[in-house]
Amino acid sequence: MIVRCVAESGGRGAAPGYGTVSVGTIPFGLTRGREYAVYGLALFETGPALLVQDDKRYPGWYATSVFEILDSAVPAGWRAGRGEGYELVLAYPELAESESAMSGLIRLDRAARRHFARQVQARTSSLAVDATPSFAAVADLAGWFHQEFAYVAKTPLELIDMYLEDEAEAVVAELDALFAAGMDEVVAHRIWLVEGRAMFDPAGRGSTCLDWLRTVRDHLAEPR
Repeated sequence: MIVRCVAESGGRGAAPGYGTVSVGTIPFGLTRGREYAVYGLALFETGPALLVQDDKRYPGWYATSVFEILDSAVPAGWRAGRGEGYELVLAYPELAESESAMSGLIRLDRAARRHFARQVQARTSSLAVDATPSFAAVADLAGWFHQEFAYVAKTPLELIDMYLEDEAEAVVAELDALFAAGMDEVVAHRIWLVEGRAMFDPAGRGSTCLDWLRTVRDHLAEPR
């Protein structure tokens, strides 16, 4: 299912809060005229809504009124479910079959974001999820980039040099395998920001996760 955004505001607040508290207006994270893949459809108490990945690549429920449908085909494998605050949800199994997964997605819990990122990769990347090489060492590296990393090192590469010793070879090997398999930005984003939970987003410096991981690979491969 593919939709196009036809609004410049509104549509947020359709999903239940599940204990979350919003201060002020919830930002509208879509761009009018842009197309979005749909990852779920729900009938909330406030009305119907669609689950899409917003412009900052976070999952979000938006009222159907802000979209026009371009392709109504429902993805294979979707399941139906219901729970507190919604009469019906049609979505990928992990979301449809668990009320806790629904609340976790709305709260942007790690497990829910990981399931969502896998769906995004399955729908939008040429590299299949099951064909993605191991990235455990790369994800561990991403974990070093916590909220305070800027106070620890002057640059992201300096932080890598400070902490990475014997693991450099493993990270380079994983990145070589990932690039050889056809890793694109969708996969790189999933590995670095979702699976690895890095607090350093290369987009803040006008780059991409894919280019950043290529920089990391080349930096670590340099003779020491």
